[in-house]
Amino acid sequence: MTRQETERDYQIDYARLTPTIVSPGKFEGEPIFAPYFWQIALEGFADSDNGKVFTFRLKLNGQDKDNPFHAELKKWLGRKTSLKLCEDDQGFVRCF
Repeated sequence: MTRQETERDYQIDYARLTPTIVSPGKFEGEPIFAPYFWQIALEGFADSDNGKVFTFRLKLNGQDKDNPFHAELKKWLGRKTSLKLCEDDQGFVRCF
């Protein structure tokens, strides 16, 4: 899923520190980059998958500048170096 598709398919609140999806559904309340990472995780491209949690190890020091959500990831992650996603019992995706 590209950035343009995310912005087309979901209502985004850009007033928050990290733009957040506010349209109802699977990604409601999550950062703008959640659908992008969820899709590539389901395609088998997560760095780790334990059957419940997908993990991506990110290097935002310039190596991942081609990521369409580089700026938002940098703000959201802070000093962390990994992004984790899981689907809860109600079918919502959560980033942590």
